[in-house]
Amino acid sequence: MKLRKSLTMMGALCLATALSGTAMMASAAEVQTKTEAAAPAQKLDLIGGKLAFTLKGYEAQPVPGGAPGTMYVNKQEKRVMIVGEEPIPAIARASSDADFLNGMKTIKDKQKQASPDYTVTSEKTEKVNGLDVYHIEATDSMGGKNVQQATLLAVANKKFTVIQVISGSKDKAGHEKAVNNILGK
Repeated sequence: MKLRKSLTMMGALCLATALSGTAMMASAAEVQTKTEAAAPAQKLDLIGGKLAFTLKGYEAQPVPGGAPGTMYVNKQEKRVMIVGEEPIPAIARASSDADFLNGMKTIKDKQKQASPDYTVTSEKTEKVNGLDVYHIEATDSMGGKNVQQATLLAVANKKFTVIQVISGSKDKAGHEKAVNNILGK
């Protein structure tokens, strides 16, 4: 049962991204950022410190619909990140981290089911502080607007994390900078 709940987290993140990302991207586009105070920097420390990064200018919010994780919104950059971390279910702990990470790659299929416009443009496994991070880049359509989306998956210390970065399709440099910040590049 716990395995099903944890694997459902990936699906919930995909669905939350597809359903709520549109509203967040649209509302972020309408905000007058010059009059807003900058959000304080937030340090995220995931999977026992193996994946740590700082978000500047992002405001933490619950993921709409009660999905697991936390949504971070940067209204000035018109970017949304959804970050989730869960323990690996006890039933799956007998497998290696690499096997569990390999099983998580089905998130692409779940995202395609949630949004038929979802198209993978690249995928690779990167090393971050000795940790394997599976990195998927994709394009999608949310609320009639084209977006680019990065999904980062990692497993360590009996935990797994799913990070989704959603940016406007025209902000390729900003999107890459946000993803590289997470990857420590």
